[in-house]
Amino acid sequence: MEQAMAMTEGQTGPAEPKARRTVRIHMNGGMVMEGSLVVPKTRGINELLNGRQPFLEFENANGDKMYLSKPSVQTVQMLDYPRPTGLFAD
Repeated sequence: MEQAMAMTEGQTGPAEPKARRTVRIHMNGGMVMEGSLVVPKTRGINELLNGRQPFLEFENANGDKMYLSKPSVQTVQMLDYPRPTGLFAD
């Protein structure tokens, strides 16, 4: 007999595995924060930013977790994209 899995409100299945993407976020009002956005491994950052959820799960450099309201975010700069090699002289 399979045991029922507890779910949170609005959850339709098991929780997705998550990844952290290093970012610099510029907030409305001028505050700048660096840390990680928590993103489901099956979705890209664009899907997260354009999705229906009103908040972004963010973890700052000290490990403090918080949820940011999407309308309060001005820009998100990705810091963990690999840079191509050999295109520019150093």
